[in-house]
Amino acid sequence: MTADLSRLGRQVRHDLTGIARTPVVLFFAVAFPLGFFLVISSFVGNETIDFRSGVRLAQFLAPAFASFGIAMATFSFLAIGFAEIRFNGVLRRFTGSPLPTWALLGGRIGAGTILAFASVVLLLVVGVVFFDVQVLWARLPGVVVTVAVTAVSFSALGLAIAALAPSMQAATALANGIAIGLAFVSDLFVVAELPRWLDTIGWVFPLKHVVNALGDAFNPFVDTTGFFPDHLAVIAAWGVAGGLLAAWAIRRDARRAEAGRSRVAAPSPAAVRRHRADARPRRSGRPSQPALVVDQARHALTSQLRDWSSVFFGIAFPVLLVLLLTTVFGGGEGTTTDGVRLAQLFSATMTVYGAALVAVVNLPQTLAEKRQAGVLKRWQGTPLPAGAVLGGQAAAAVVLALVTMLLVYGLSVPVYDVVVPPSWPSAVVVLVLSTASFAAIGMAVVTSTRSTQSALAVSLGSLITLSFFSDIFIVGADFPPWLDALSWVFPLRHAVNAFEAAMAADATGWVLDPGHLAVIVAWGVVGALVAAWRFSPEPAARRPSSRRAAPEEEEPASSPVPAVRTRA
Repeated sequence: MTADLSRLGRQVRHDLTGIARTPVVLFFAVAFPLGFFLVISSFVGNETIDFRSGVRLAQFLAPAFASFGIAMATFSFLAIGFAEIRFNGVLRRFTGSPLPTWALLGGRIGAGTILAFASVVLLLVVGVVFFDVQVLWARLPGVVVTVAVTAVSFSALGLAIAALAPSMQAATALANGIAIGLAFVSDLFVVAELPRWLDTIGWVFPLKHVVNALGDAFNPFVDTTGFFPDHLAVIAAWGVAGGLLAAWAIRRDARRAEAGRSRVAAPSPAAVRRHRADARPRRSGRPSQPALVVDQARHALTSQLRDWSSVFFGIAFPVLLVLLLTTVFGGGEGTTTDGVRLAQLFSATMTVYGAALVAVVNLPQTLAEKRQAGVLKRWQGTPLPAGAVLGGQAAAAVVLALVTMLLVYGLSVPVYDVVVPPSWPSAVVVLVLSTASFAAIGMAVVTSTRSTQSALAVSLGSLITLSFFSDIFIVGADFPPWLDALSWVFPLRHAVNAFEAAMAADATGWVLDPGHLAVIVAWGVVGALVAAWRFSPEPAARRPSSRRAAPEEEEPASSPVPAVRTRA
């Protein structure tokens, strides 16, 4: 028993070390929920609800975003991380070692649980110090039990997603899609009264039970001990099911690997034909620069369409958000304070959001992965210029943005009677310019960061944060003056407002605001210049320094100089 606990402890420590060396995990598991809490609390104001007890609004926001932090630290983190070691061959080497499956899974679950507690504690400390959140100490044992059961259960579910997914991209899409989708129906991002059928769906899954259990535990107006057996039973049942599925899938993969070692599959006739077709020269002479850009755009499009995560978040997710938000806020009949139908508004904002997601996150992320894998370094030995690579990425982003626009309006027009005005060519111009500008900014981020994880944290974190102040996720709100002025500095809000004006139901002619377009183009030019200046086939940490060491500091020629290794 002692030996087993020691082995489990070493595995937990090993996985925690991996977490500490991965900035993107710490960002999304700890900083991201905390950032949401700070932003929303500052935005809606921390008004006093009950003057006798001093209870403020943040008292109810803190447990909701603590629940979100648990989900990000366990479910999403473990699903993506475990899928990575599964499809990179690391898990196969683990299964061939003396390490038992329970220790492997237990290490991951233990690390995720510790990360979840760290996220919750940090958020509550910030809430207590800066927003006067009250800790009801008599209910604290119930809160600890709820967080522990939730963390273990969500960790098991994340491992199940990773073990069952057919690819790493599918695991990423499923984990993030499920987490974000359920957040909208689990009293987390949307506190309005949901339709009955949507509310029922939320109660089937565990996240809504977590949000309500922690919310009631921190609610001073509810008479409770902090223990909620009904909520805990649903959460634990999902965790048991996830753990069993994960263990079964790992044993299945091990049996398949053992059975396949003695067999080497011959290439299929279709694969042989594709190889022969690729081997034949397709053109003679040096292609022109536009032809190279078109080829790179075609290559980038093919890579994106083969990536489940990119297809889901860049194309399908904006369409789903239009459906979800329109259904939640009136089912197509809701309007803003200015009388604009929400379906018309959400169709415009989600189109721009999808374009920004593809251009700032998805395509640059693929470029960063190729750089880290050494693909760009091999390209350096070919006549392919860097401008063709970057131009192809931007062209592919524009094509995908137009596809997203067609899908969004192809759905919202027949379902919610959204109007496509005569000024739609203006909207196309705005979308093309905005997407090209976003792509330049995304590539500037990639060329200025050292690793794929850093690029993802900077690009996705900045995009989601700005979306709350750029009339995408929060529409028609009165921001504090300094925040309102800051949001107009960045191109996202200009793109949203310009596209929304061009796709307004009563818009006619050419609706192009020179002020919006000037900011969008200026950011695109700056991003392109930075990307061209900083572009390198190797990550920033591996680039050779231009400075030479002083003679007295140089190593003798005969002494081995250790290679600098960087961790992704």
